[in-house]
Amino acid sequence: MAFPKTACWGWESLKGGLQIPQLPKLSVLYSLGNQVKTVNNFLLRYGDIIKKTLLIVAVFIIFYLIIFKIIPFLMPFVVALLLAVIIDPGVNFLEKKLKVPRGLASFILLLILIGVIGSLIAISITQLIYELSSLAEISTNYANTINDIILNLVDRIRMYYISLPPNITSLIESNMQSILNYVSLFAKNLATWLLNFATKLPNFFFMTLITLVATFFISKDKQLILDFIKRQIPSHWAQHAKSIQVNLLKTFFGYLRAVATIMLITFLEVSIGLAMIGFDYPFLLGLLVTIVDALPVLGSGAVMVPWALYNIIMKNYMVGIYLLILYGLVVVVRQIIEPKIVGQSIGLHPLVTLLSMFIGAKLFGALGLIIGPVFVVVFKALQRAEIIPPWK
Repeated sequence: MAFPKTACWGWESLKGGLQIPQLPKLSVLYSLGNQVKTVNNFLLRYGDIIKKTLLIVAVFIIFYLIIFKIIPFLMPFVVALLLAVIIDPGVNFLEKKLKVPRGLASFILLLILIGVIGSLIAISITQLIYELSSLAEISTNYANTINDIILNLVDRIRMYYISLPPNITSLIESNMQSILNYVSLFAKNLATWLLNFATKLPNFFFMTLITLVATFFISKDKQLILDFIKRQIPSHWAQHAKSIQVNLLKTFFGYLRAVATIMLITFLEVSIGLAMIGFDYPFLLGLLVTIVDALPVLGSGAVMVPWALYNIIMKNYMVGIYLLILYGLVVVVRQIIEPKIVGQSIGLHPLVTLLSMFIGAKLFGALGLIIGPVFVVVFKALQRAEIIPPWK
């Protein structure tokens, strides 16, 4: 039986006033389902790569903060830690073999270390003063020669200056004025640098005092500090921490071995080359160039290029050319052997070592030649400790 619409509880009013929500269309639900399925498939396929990429970025950021923010801020304590590590074998010997209290043993070894470092600095300064005095005596003859060259050059300029066109003379005058301004600016900057150096001396001595005191306490309370650190590390992380420590120490000593090998090869190259050119004391000079070459900011070019230019200016053309050839040989050989030797010593493929050195140099300059491989080594140590998933 059909009821009339007007008799069904006000059908018309309900029809007009009640808003019945419309259900989503099946096509929309199907589209959303496909999108969710696509995202899930993408995560299943590339989730591991995304995870590893994020971990690499996180490790890089932490590594950057440690190297450029935390270590410079805590530099006295970092140096103190290194000094404590250096004297630790001697402290252990005095404590265990001779039964000397650890605090007294640390104090004795620290005094010996200060004495050795101070003696080396004093000997170096004395030798430097002696060499500078000898150089000043020898350079008197060269100064007279250079003075004669300058006087002849000035006389020639005076002869040609009168007959030069006005625009050329004005150009010469402006260049001379620029040179004078540069000399004046250089003198001003030098005075400012000396003043800043003098004002920083008290801070240097204060930092040195902090470093020595920190070294004593780190060495004296080594076991106490290690026990405190172990208590802060979760038990399931202890094995990982031990693995990281072993890998980093192995890599550190491997890197030192690589640097020593490269320095030996450079020393032999330079010494033999200088002997063939005809220099006196080739091995002593080769040692000097090798030490400078080991510094990432300077390199062997800081010695050999000015040396070659000086000989060319003094009309020893062949000697200058031979020095430039020797410098080029040193650079080429170093670029060839360094990635391979460093890679083998720290457990990296030469191509990976070369790439890390290149990226490090691009990001951080000369210091990046060291930072790049170190970052890769730390990353590999974290992988071996299973903190970061290894590559497949």
